[in-house]
Amino acid sequence: MQVATLTLALCWAYPASIYLSYLFSRLAIALWQKKEEGAATPWYKKTRKTAFTAIFWLQLLQCVNLVIFIGIIGLHLSKGFKSEAWWINKEYMASNIAVIMFLVAGLLPDPDEPFSPSLSHAHAWILAAVTEALQIAMFCFQFGKDPVNSGMESVQLGLLMLRIGFFVAMAAIYLQPMYAWSHIKLGETDPLLGEIAAKPVRDAQHGGWLDYVVGFSTLFPYLWPSDSRRLQLRAVFCFFLLILQRIVNILVPRQLGFVVASLGSGTIPYKQLAIYLVLRGLQGQQGVIGSIRALLWISVNQSTYRRLTSSAFEHVLSLSLEFHLGKRIGEVMSALSKGSALNTFLDGLIFQLFPMVADLWIAALYFLIEFGAFYALIVISVTWLYLFVTIYMAKYRGRARREMVNREREMEAAKTDALMSYETVHHNSAVPNELSRFNGLIKSFQGAEYFVFFSLNMLNATQNLLFTAGVAIVCLLCAYQISADMQKVSMFVTLITYLAQLQAPLNFFGSFYTQVQNNLIDAERMLALFKEKPLIQDGDNAMPLNYCKGKVEFKNINFAYDERRPALRDVSFVVEPGTSTAIVGESGSGKSTILKLLFRFYDVAGGSVQVDGMDVRDMTIASLRSHLGVVPQDAILFNDTVLYNLLYARPEATMEQVYEACRAASIHDRIISFPDGYETKVGERGLRLSGGEKQRITIARTFLRSPQILLLDEATASLDSQTERQIQGALEKIAKGRTSITIAHRLSTITKADQIIVLHQGRVVEKGTHTELLSANGMYSQMWEKQTKAKVKADSENDGNLLIFPE
Repeated sequence: MQVATLTLALCWAYPASIYLSYLFSRLAIALWQKKEEGAATPWYKKTRKTAFTAIFWLQLLQCVNLVIFIGIIGLHLSKGFKSEAWWINKEYMASNIAVIMFLVAGLLPDPDEPFSPSLSHAHAWILAAVTEALQIAMFCFQFGKDPVNSGMESVQLGLLMLRIGFFVAMAAIYLQPMYAWSHIKLGETDPLLGEIAAKPVRDAQHGGWLDYVVGFSTLFPYLWPSDSRRLQLRAVFCFFLLILQRIVNILVPRQLGFVVASLGSGTIPYKQLAIYLVLRGLQGQQGVIGSIRALLWISVNQSTYRRLTSSAFEHVLSLSLEFHLGKRIGEVMSALSKGSALNTFLDGLIFQLFPMVADLWIAALYFLIEFGAFYALIVISVTWLYLFVTIYMAKYRGRARREMVNREREMEAAKTDALMSYETVHHNSAVPNELSRFNGLIKSFQGAEYFVFFSLNMLNATQNLLFTAGVAIVCLLCAYQISADMQKVSMFVTLITYLAQLQAPLNFFGSFYTQVQNNLIDAERMLALFKEKPLIQDGDNAMPLNYCKGKVEFKNINFAYDERRPALRDVSFVVEPGTSTAIVGESGSGKSTILKLLFRFYDVAGGSVQVDGMDVRDMTIASLRSHLGVVPQDAILFNDTVLYNLLYARPEATMEQVYEACRAASIHDRIISFPDGYETKVGERGLRLSGGEKQRITIARTFLRSPQILLLDEATASLDSQTERQIQGALEKIAKGRTSITIAHRLSTITKADQIIVLHQGRVVEKGTHTELLSANGMYSQMWEKQTKAKVKADSENDGNLLIFPE
């Protein structure tokens, strides 16, 4: 009895142990192992390739070994050979078939890469060798010192021993290059490519599904409602209802069998029928339990979506200017909209995939206990083939889906660019070009989309064929047993009902796997956004700048956007509190870079930027920027009301303060002349207003903010001369009593500045007042003379081509 019990335990422990060891090993490696990409030498790569080839053939021979062994067992069982060997049973046959499935799965070609077993496979092979050794030990224990009693058993023993050799050889061949490589690297502590090469790199597309899902671990903290105890309790109760649904799924076909068996008694089985109807009412996603669970999960789902989407938006806003300048707005918007895809994936994973996997394992165990090993083997085989084919074919579909998504993003980005550049498109009569380009992108997208849908239909047909074959085998086997009086008719009903229940989750897995793949591919861009790190962040010891006098100092500043081309070289100057400083120079001399460094869009490579004697890197970014007000060259307004745009800088401001700011910017009278006054919609990016109106509103907004340091980045460069004079007066009002730094193109606007700094190729070449610099006859004097002559010439010309400018 003890030997029989051990035999049964070993039969089912063997395949389960290698599958679980492989999965847990992959998970552990995905979570903790650091991969150093690009460090392998040609020798190591060649050695691994040779090792993988040898492993492939050994694994193929191992499959042949198992097929021969299973054939011998089948021959014994079908011909009725008498043998005391413990492995001559259906359980051991099923166990070996499960092992073959594991090995065959590794031999089939992968669409992403050639045959390349992992360390997790080596772990499984070692465990398999240990299990095979235990089997031989049981063989010897059963037959004593002379275990070989027949020629057939001699073959079986030889096959068992050969299998151990194959598994040990496969593991040794895999581990040998790793062992040799570790000794070659011994003592090397500094990677050739520095810190970047030493960092762990995970390729989500080619690292396997465990690596892929682990790659999304960045987003996991946003998925659990940690901020609400009520939602946590709801989630836990939903998980309890999931377990209850699994129990009901077992009881329904079992109870239907009882009903069929009771019908032969000649009376109506009211009790059995009532129990069956109650269980049926509780079963399924639309049943009582499923409906309650779905209702309770709504608020949890909404909380997850809200937390994930708002966190993604907050993260994008926190990213550095470098990121936003280098990305297409259409792609970023598309990525931010993918929060729903990840939310859908989470719901499916918890309430559909996990329950489906549980149902399949429970079904295999139930069939084993109630109907025997052959029925359990059929269920396991059909399930394994169904899932394997689904995943295997989906790998090919994944490539096509990813290509389709990329082409869709290109199409959406092109559409966004054209709409945001509406005026430019029409100014250049480029509507036909944009339509032609967009139609081309649509055709490219639909070409990829066609292959995605075609492969989906092929997958569905293959899945249906596999399941139908499994049902046919079960029906034939059960019909044979019933005709031979080996089973009751009620068993046939129970089997068919249970198989029908299994078909739903299996069919769902096909569509769900595709959905999961689609959702994860859609969410890849959001994941990429979360993995982007701000280049500029608060230091660990950053202090808030609570009070600002307004002194600004640049000390020996060196900076470059590209190391091959410095933008600023040893720049030094001081702006005293309450004074005005203008920075002039040719295009590309580094004028705007000065303001970006002060605003901490970038950090200097050398030197320091100081405010009130404190390095800006030693203060919090938020507190620094709270004392800075910017009037940019291109006034950007939100597509909302005038009042909303004014209050954007200071939401708590009163209407009287808003009116005061607008009067200071000479825009109040113009606003109240609009039909809707301060509630007037300004349009996308303020396009319904003239350039002068937009700039005045921007100035009023800055005045309302009341900063101590004012930054004017060519605030009047894009305006005509008359509007420029009006704007200049408004700027002088709000700059009074504040420290101001002006980037100027037109020198006539900065003649009253307390200090003028002239930049040339990133260096300070002159410094002084307007009068001092003119008398110095340097670069500033040349620029002044050139602009003065150009203005006189333009004023003297009263004819020429008509140019139309917006007001």
